[in-house]
Amino acid sequence: MRHASVAAIALAIFSVLPRPAASQTASVTGDLMVVPERVEIDLAYNGANIEVGAEVPAGYEAAVRLMSRSERLELKKLGKKAGLLWMGAGTVTFENIPVVYQVLSTAPLADLGPPALRAQWMLGYESLIPDHAPGADLRGELVGLKEHGGLFALREGALMRRGESASLVATGADAPQRLRGTFRLPASAPAGDYSVDLIGFKDQRAVHLASATLHIEHAGAVKIMRHLALDHGLTYGGAASLIAIVVGLLTGVLFRSKSNEGH
Repeated sequence: MRHASVAAIALAIFSVLPRPAASQTASVTGDLMVVPERVEIDLAYNGANIEVGAEVPAGYEAAVRLMSRSERLELKKLGKKAGLLWMGAGTVTFENIPVVYQVLSTAPLADLGPPALRAQWMLGYESLIPDHAPGADLRGELVGLKEHGGLFALREGALMRRGESASLVATGADAPQRLRGTFRLPASAPAGDYSVDLIGFKDQRAVHLASATLHIEHAGAVKIMRHLALDHGLTYGGAASLIAIVVGLLTGVLFRSKSNEGH
């Protein structure tokens, strides 16, 4: 609840801060705020909501893309043998797939621009695994696995115009539009730096408007245990074994005492 209230206050301040008029800027720019900017993974961590506040020029649609480091993935391919049994039929390797990939947009991605333009800005699953890429026929299976785990998400229309911005768009005013949306990161989202980019679309063209960085890091007991496991494996293994033995002994004593009480 504390993080949610801090995010609400920060975005409220962001929404009322004065911005330069369009005539004061030499090029098309925007603004992007991420709250919180830093997330700690501790023993109570169960994922996080990341609030984004954005500002784009009048008349622009927009998308905010959150993306982590990339990885190399291998999926086992299944096929029928003799038309009867499903068995392994080799593996398919996917290169440079983000561990986490989520997009918020003001409109359906197909309405923002043509496929080639969206691919240029890595918007949409087809931009991650193009039709000509190895394993493209298994793109749906890979995306399904990632979405099921909450790591991938395309939330079209979830980047909402705030308050007076919506009415200004309807009347064709030149004032900048203020937008707001929420990313949901699951507990399985790894530590590291995540790039957050605001991209504006108008007249079948796109422009990078702003960027930010989200930091996710281990903290507290989780950080200590990770440090021991990676840098002091022998000590960590011995401590884990000792804890398992103590827990086993205590469990045996408790169950034995309950059994005696029953008699």
